[in-house]
Amino acid sequence: MIDFKNELQNYPMIDLDKLSQANPNIPDNIKNSIVLYNKALEDFRAKSEDIAIIELKKAISLNPDFHEAMNLLGIFYMYIGENDKAAEVFQKVVDAEKNSVMAMRYLKEIDSGYDPVGNKQEKDKKSRKKKERNRGAAQLSNQVTVKSSASFSFKKLIKIWEYKPMDTARLFLGFVIGALLVFLLSYNYYFREENNEQLEQLTEENNTLIGEKNEIQKKYDELNEKYQGLNDTFEEVKKQVDYYLNASKLLQIEKYASQNQYREAADLLLLLKNTAFTGVEKEKFDKLSQDVMPKAAQEEYNKGRELYNRKNYQEAVERFERSRSYSDNWRYAVNNLYYLGVCYQELNNTTKALEIFEEVVNKYPNTSYAGYSRERINYIRGSQQ
Repeated sequence: MIDFKNELQNYPMIDLDKLSQANPNIPDNIKNSIVLYNKALEDFRAKSEDIAIIELKKAISLNPDFHEAMNLLGIFYMYIGENDKAAEVFQKVVDAEKNSVMAMRYLKEIDSGYDPVGNKQEKDKKSRKKKERNRGAAQLSNQVTVKSSASFSFKKLIKIWEYKPMDTARLFLGFVIGALLVFLLSYNYYFREENNEQLEQLTEENNTLIGEKNEIQKKYDELNEKYQGLNDTFEEVKKQVDYYLNASKLLQIEKYASQNQYREAADLLLLLKNTAFTGVEKEKFDKLSQDVMPKAAQEEYNKGRELYNRKNYQEAVERFERSRSYSDNWRYAVNNLYYLGVCYQELNNTTKALEIFEEVVNKYPNTSYAGYSRERINYIRGSQQ
């Protein structure tokens, strides 16, 4: 017994890009039908069998010779238990292809007694009956025409000259109208019923598709509304969780501060600076910032000065920069900034050194370090001329 779910899961997609490279002039309707075919497989894997069936019907309408899509549609029908529809689709493939092994295999699965040869003979038999019926209609029309002609011929020999010109015209016109009526009646009899059945079938299928589409759209709208509501709830819960996680980090900062680990505490405070604390948490954050940041800045400045005195300018820069990031409003902030500029100058980074010295002059104009900075600015610019 065929596992149709497994068949669908392993059904291969068509590589449209590779196909287009090999055949650049593929018509748009063929390309679009392949896109719909691949989309149907994606819809099945997303557990949307009803949408997949609609996509395949569209693909086949764009490309009626797309037998691979027809086989796939038949498998979908079997998967959802609509074997009659599946058999109808597979039979179309068998009728269209001389070697339709796959469709025959699926038909045998639906009806173990299925006989491809017998079915073809039955179809040929029906086709012959239809041809005979049409041929009979033609013969009937011919007989009517012949009889009319014959009657007209004999009467013509005997009576025609007895009629006045007006009566002769009326007789001829009546003959023509009678022949036309016979033809129209035979045409309507043999063809109208079949055309009406096809039209009714197409109308019914169209109404069914419209109903399915509207139902799917309704379900989609309902699910989308639920999704939006759940997503809004999720975002709100996520914000609350993030807030309380950040609030819990304030306890860790307090612990670092009590152990004189000011750098670790300051780094955590920097990570939390964009958190919109409120109430008690805001008070605690502000107090820790006021206590910890100046101490962390002082600690990094002291280590930077030690490295500066040993002429280890690169590592000193890292310490001075970190001190600057912790706070620029503490007792030795101007000292830290000035020595940072000197280290950049010693490292021949004159662009950065000028930037730092100018900042010292602008922010601390009334200090001795502002005067030292002006002298270094003049020296650097003079050496560049």
